[in-house]
Amino acid sequence: MPLMTSKHPSKRLGLVLSGGATFGLAHVGVLQVLEEAGVRIDAVGGTSVGAVIGAAVAAGKSVREITQVAYRIHWLHLARPHPHRYGFISFRNLERLMKVWLGDPDFEDLQLPFLCVGTDVLTGEARIFREGNVARAVRISASVPPVVIPARVEGRYYVDGGFSNNLPIQPVQSLGVDVTLAVNLFGQASRMPPNYFAYAQLILGHMLTRTAGDPNRATVLVTPNLAQSLATRFNRSYIAMGREAMKAKLPALQQALGWA
Repeated sequence: MPLMTSKHPSKRLGLVLSGGATFGLAHVGVLQVLEEAGVRIDAVGGTSVGAVIGAAVAAGKSVREITQVAYRIHWLHLARPHPHRYGFISFRNLERLMKVWLGDPDFEDLQLPFLCVGTDVLTGEARIFREGNVARAVRISASVPPVVIPARVEGRYYVDGGFSNNLPIQPVQSLGVDVTLAVNLFGQASRMPPNYFAYAQLILGHMLTRTAGDPNRATVLVTPNLAQSLATRFNRSYIAMGREAMKAKLPALQQALGWA
């Protein structure tokens, strides 16, 4: 059964979810609003935490279940210390979690077309994953260098897709959709961050956003006001911020889908 079914006939919608670590909780708020409005998702793509949530959407997980998992799981539960010449954290626990949660599907087993992005270590180029094991691809997409150990696939090493395409709008457009809804977790701030961690996160966010080119290529762009609430820890308020941002853009999305 699809995750969401539209109350009205509409064009095909592709959902694009950016990376952003714990900011990814805002994606959950976006999903909640879409479900409440009866908006159907026809394809999904994501990077890093956006790949984690996007894979769950494509696998047909309910918004309620995704919300519950998001509340329970912290990134520290997914990382395991593992000294290595290319890093010191392993994300194999993330891969295991995705296998157990989703039933260890390949891409073709998913209910919706799905893609996620990794970055080739040697070339810096984006690799779009659309086939093979979903859990492994998601792990690759979320493996932030140089902390997390890169994953080897077909003789090449890959890391977090945020360093090559943090908001994969064009790849999702290739999935046969008419409208793209992109959620960019990195916006602008009106004041200097309160500490070094927040400062670094803000600067990194600007860099990652620009790896994807112009976010405004999306039909509808949602940017939760997370930059004003940079935190050093898990923050459930990000879900509320995602809801608020999506509600503000809902009329524009409904119009783009032909509901008006």
